[in-house]
Amino acid sequence: MSWKEVDKGWGDQAKVWAAVMEPRWWPEFDAVLRATNVGQDMDYLDIACGSGLMVNMASRRGARVHGLDASDRLLALAKRRTPTADIRHGDMNALPWSDGSFDVATSCRGIWGPNQDAVHEAARVLKPGGCLGLSFFSAGREGSQVGKAFHAIRRLSEHEIDWSKQLGAIGLEGRVEEMCEAAGLIASERQSVQFDLEGADIEHEVRAWMSAGPAWMAIQERGAEEVERSIREELSELEEPGVGVRTQVLIEYVVATKPT
Repeated sequence: MSWKEVDKGWGDQAKVWAAVMEPRWWPEFDAVLRATNVGQDMDYLDIACGSGLMVNMASRRGARVHGLDASDRLLALAKRRTPTADIRHGDMNALPWSDGSFDVATSCRGIWGPNQDAVHEAARVLKPGGCLGLSFFSAGREGSQVGKAFHAIRRLSEHEIDWSKQLGAIGLEGRVEEMCEAAGLIASERQSVQFDLEGADIEHEVRAWMSAGPAWMAIQERGAEEVERSIREELSELEEPGVGVRTQVLIEYVVATKPT
């Protein structure tokens, strides 16, 4: 799938993603913004910014904010969230900004194993001394239950079985560090953040996951009813009476600096 086709999946349920799913990942966004020291009067870029929650959080920290994504429908929501932001539609492998434009760039689960060119582009647009924050799912998934949702999707989609292996390779030991080094960046030691995705009930949780891009591909192959049933079956055991559905997530991230 080319970047111009991304909106087919990720834009299909853009409003649900922005309202139901994306806000639940704020601990990850907060950890990466803190680790990269995003703050007052910095020039900041979020790559694969989606509906723009992280851009908005950076703006509230005083940064001059920019974002890029391949989904027009997600970007419409990002622009609404932060009207002062420079939000652009495009390819993360060919960023539409000049060399040395940003103090900080981030991508939270937007740059994956096959995306070495995107890391090169991120490095190009960083100022000397600037840094790139990259987050990704822990490859071992120990301490994480989020893999249950992906399993529910993958078992219905041949495309997602193969593609998820390629995407998840960034989390393998040493892989993200190699990607940063190849782009001329110096990666710091990996850090991690653990938190729960909180759903009011199983129906809320199913709706949230049905808005994700991978679910869209499975829906094309097997139909919405079967995908819903698979997600509900996989996640129902995480529902706690009086509490709702709580899904443990473990995210790893690195901060890589561009030499001066």
